[in-house]
Parts: sequence; structure tokens; C-alpha cells
Amino acid sequence: MTDYYVRVIDDGRSIKEEFWAFGEDVAHQDIIPSQLGTHHADPGEDIMSTLQKRGFPPEQFHKLLLGPGKYFPRMARPSSTRPECSPGRNPDQSAAARNIRMTSTGQLHALIQELQQICRVVHPIGHNFSAYGHEIRNIIVIACTEVEAQWKNILMANGQKADDRTDYVKLSLPMKLRKYRVGLPWYPWLDPIAPFENWSPPRCGEKQRLPWYDAYNAVKHDREKNFAEAKLIHALESVTGCFVMLCAQYGWDFARRPEAEADAFFLLIDTPKWKPSEIYIPPSGETPQAQPYPFGL
Repeated sequence: MTDYYVRVIDDGRSIKEEFWAFGEDVAHQDIIPSQLGTHHADPGEDIMSTLQKRGFPPEQFHKLLLGPGKYFPRMARPSSTRPECSPGRNPDQSAAARNIRMTSTGQLHALIQELQQICRVVHPIGHNFSAYGHEIRNIIVIACTEVEAQWKNILMANGQKADDRTDYVKLSLPMKLRKYRVGLPWYPWLDPIAPFENWSPPRCGEKQRLPWYDAYNAVKHDREKNFAEAKLIHALESVTGCFVMLCAQYGWDFARRPEAEADAFFLLIDTPKWKPSEIYIPPSGETPQAQPYPFGL
């Protein structure tokens, strides 16, 4: 059996990374074994002890969750621990994946256009955030319906049930949704929005906090009683939530980098920080292969 590790060498000035393959008593300094980078355990020792004697500190090695070319369905991750590499990419480049991404992108662009129209009438500033109305409600409902579709299909692609929010919230941890913070360059006076900042699986009965999604459910099920929940701030948050879900699925193939600020409606300000064990290893010639995320482990 082969285990895969990333060796992270951080001298305080720069970070260097190497992918290693480990067998029972042998280690290869690369995914593909070669004579130059192969180390055999000395008699009576395990391979890590031998490597330590040869100048490879054990604390630099981090066991990876996945092997080369493996990835979790519809979840983007980087192939490096460097902060600028997050959110990474989704290795699935199939026609089906491209079609899903482009359809979702089209829906997001339609939502952005509607939101822009509203912001020309109701200026997006703090004391206007509680303004509500039919067009704002429509944006919230469509955006949250789209977010729900993303949640459902990500969970099902990973072999999980996806019936309601008690299932949906399971995605918060593996996709690190709480760590995404988004700026709106067209409205630079607004603070960045972190739509999933307080969303995580509940513990000890604590309530899941997702105000814009709560507002969606309120105005969807009883508009007459809850119409005032169709607020401008919830429209901004729900469309941003839709953007974040696409970034978390497709990474830099979807998101805009800082240099694109001039023409970007949304811009990633903060992205997740990944442990070395969580990153994807680039494929070594083989076709990338999906592997369901181990929920519950």
C-alpha cells in the first residue's frame, strides 16, 4: 500500500513543497519513483526514522487524504499550501462539469444584473439596507433557490442525502465556506460580505446562523406576514452566497483575481487556509478521479 505525503519546507522567507510516496520501508521523493530520490529504511528502523537521520525532519511531512489525481466531487482545493493558491481548482474537466458550471454562471450573471438595477433605485448604503419590495424579494428567492440547488447536487455527488438545511450545513466544513469574504468593487463603501461566516454544524443545540437564508424561507412561505424580511441586505448576501458556492466548487476557474477588480462585480477578499493534508496532488499522467468526501469521519 502506498501513502502520499507533502513535505513543506518553510524557512520563514519562502515555502517549498515536495510530494512524496511512502511504502512500508521505502520513500520516493516524487509521486513517480526514481533512483535518485528513493530512500530505503535502514535495518531495524522504520522509514521515517531513517529519513530523519538523513536530514529530513519528520515534522515536515504531512500525510495527504487523497492520492495523485484524486479529488472530492464538486469541491475545489489548491495543490499547494501557499495562501495565493486558495481556493484552488476542481480537477473535473468533463463536458458535464463544464455545462453545469456555465449554466450556474449564467444564472449568477442574471442575478447580478437584477441586483444592479435595484441598486440604481435604492442606493446600497447602511441606512437603506432594510428597504424591501417585490423585486428584492424575487432576487432573494431565486438566489437562494440556486444556492439550494448547489448544496443538493454537491451532497448527492458525494453520496449524501440532501433533504434540508440539516444536511446542507454539512458542506460548511469540507468546503470551508465560513472563510470566504467577498468585496463589491462597484460599491467600495460597503464592507466585504462573508455570507457563511456563522454557518457550521450545530453543537449542543446552538442555532445555525444564516440570516439571508432564513429570510428566504420566511418570504417564500408567507409573503404577507414576512414581506419586510425581503430586505436589500439579504439580497446582497444571498447573491454573494451564490457566488461563494461557485468559487468553492470551481476555484480560480471561476473566481476573479485582484487584478480583475476594474470589471468584477464580486471579488474574493479572503479565501480558506488549507492544512497540508487537505490539498489535492496533481495527477501524474492519469485521468483525475473523483472520490466521495468522507463525511462523518
